[in-house]
Amino acid sequence: MKKLIYITCIALFTLMANSCRKLDLDPKGILGEEELLGNAAGAEKYLVGLYSYLPIEDFIYHPEKGFRWDNFWSNSETMAAMNGEMSGQFWGTAGAGGFGYWPYDRIRIVNTMIERLPKFKDNYSEDSYNATLGEAHFIRAFYYFALVKRYGGIPIIKNVQDLFGDPEALRVHRDKEVDVYKFIHEDLKFAVANMYNSSDIGRANKYTAATLLSRAMLYAGSIAKYGGASNFTGPAVDGGFVGIPRDQAEWFFKEAYDAATVVIAGGKYSLYNKIPGDKEQNYVDLFLDENSPEDIFIKQYNITAPHNNRLKHSYDVTHLPNPSFSSDNESAAYPVLDVVELFEKLPIVEADGKPKRFANRKDLYANLEPRMRANFFFSGMELREGAERRAFDIQRGLYVSFKGTAADAELGATSAPINAESNRILAGPKNSQYEYKGTKYNVTGEHGIWKDGHANNTRTGFYVRKYINYKMKNNEVKLYNSTQPWKIFRYAEVLLNRAEAAYELGLLKADDGLKQQAFADIALIRDRAGAVPHPYNGAALTTNKYGYQLDENLQFIRDERLREFCLENQRWWDIRRWRTADVELNNFVPKSLMPYLVLDETTFNGNVRQSSYIFLREREPWGKSFTFDKRFYYEPIPGGELNKNENLYPQNPIY
Repeated sequence: MKKLIYITCIALFTLMANSCRKLDLDPKGILGEEELLGNAAGAEKYLVGLYSYLPIEDFIYHPEKGFRWDNFWSNSETMAAMNGEMSGQFWGTAGAGGFGYWPYDRIRIVNTMIERLPKFKDNYSEDSYNATLGEAHFIRAFYYFALVKRYGGIPIIKNVQDLFGDPEALRVHRDKEVDVYKFIHEDLKFAVANMYNSSDIGRANKYTAATLLSRAMLYAGSIAKYGGASNFTGPAVDGGFVGIPRDQAEWFFKEAYDAATVVIAGGKYSLYNKIPGDKEQNYVDLFLDENSPEDIFIKQYNITAPHNNRLKHSYDVTHLPNPSFSSDNESAAYPVLDVVELFEKLPIVEADGKPKRFANRKDLYANLEPRMRANFFFSGMELREGAERRAFDIQRGLYVSFKGTAADAELGATSAPINAESNRILAGPKNSQYEYKGTKYNVTGEHGIWKDGHANNTRTGFYVRKYINYKMKNNEVKLYNSTQPWKIFRYAEVLLNRAEAAYELGLLKADDGLKQQAFADIALIRDRAGAVPHPYNGAALTTNKYGYQLDENLQFIRDERLREFCLENQRWWDIRRWRTADVELNNFVPKSLMPYLVLDETTFNGNVRQSSYIFLREREPWGKSFTFDKRFYYEPIPGGELNKNENLYPQNPIY
């Protein structure tokens, strides 16, 4: 009887064919092994189905619900809202324990291709056969990396298991964390050596594989060097299932460096620079352009996909206030001041400690780093084109008079005399007004902050700008109607991966040349960002802002990574691998930037108001906080899997 490969090609292909528009192949339903693997066209169908289930942490990823979660609120319940970059009413570190991701059914499908494709080798050209097999190894490594960064050591299954054979053979044991990373290394080295140099949008090539290799090896190197800081003990540690021996750090950092260099030396990709004369707009467009020279691997969406919300997303409508900038739903998550000021300290306090006065709120951000302005909407910034173009109107309240220093009102302390209710006027309901000397003033801005209600009301003084599609019309901004692509790998990451790996190697090998190489890569990132140059300065250990010792140059490299990938679902994994999350998110209470109008300094020239605004740093007004328990450095092995297979024990620490 002819052996069949039972994969649901209709479902898998339909999903991917809509998300990767160039892969316009006809689905054939359940096909036999020869039809799927016996020729290049069939193998391509097989691969297309595999891509549609890749574990990509994109717009529709929910840290507690999983990949491909199509509830529209998941577009605001992001990893940025879990790692402290954003604040909103729905989220925090609640999703840190994960959702039980265990994709061995998908891995089995990949293993089937890898195991059985050699039977049909003579039906392919040599290049086509090698590239197909290389692509399968890339996809398998992608799955395993998603597993190991969550759980540490998990079972390495390279072959197709016999589901009707010895049940004991199916009860596999966990492998060591270091061995899983080395297995990923093996798969990706094979992929880099065999895949094509170029590919259609949404498909991987050798440089995609090299980028994943650089990311995975950097993670492993960090865990090897810094994993001991978590002080885990117990059977999972003793067995090597969590943690990597420290003496492996140099090897992993070197592999990360070399993999990034493969991409850089290939010359195929470059930093996005289509508008060199306007670095702010250039950075905005980087995240909307589907034909960017920076894009190594992206996920596309398709507004015409029938009855499938997973191929559309709701990012715009869940991050913009309605009705000013959308026609549906409401905004629900907002960047926090702590992340905004990672770029540079805002110039809101004079040398004498008094709040700086601004006649126009736009003056605050006029001279800030262009990349910073491209990431966040400040009060006074504008969105939309043509007749729909309007400004974000954000105001916390009014001060009748403000004669003291910023510290007198720091973090909105209600006990401070300057913040007495008779002097600091805050809104009750939206559109509240206050009369002063015969003139009525709006207490808050149209887009926040008032006391009643949560949505459409920034908690932090900002709205997110990165990935927001400014070309949409307001009536187009609605649920499941956004299609800007998710940038999985971009060239900036390659440069930052190599910079970090180079500096870590420079520290381990006492090699000043590697440290300088790191800052040469950083310089390219900062130049495109319009940021002030920051050369290598030969710094020694210092106590950083989180209270632990770290070479200040390495801290700068880490901060540059956090700046460049702000709101891109990377910070959570970075602070986990650096083992700093339990310090950075130790009862972390985010801060907000609150604009106030000072009434006794506001004058009128005829009908023209001469305003006097101040900006104060305050605690997030709804008291949101983030706490990272040390056990969150690993997710628990899913309980359902442990119930089926006791060989997956021991469980990860503190679970």
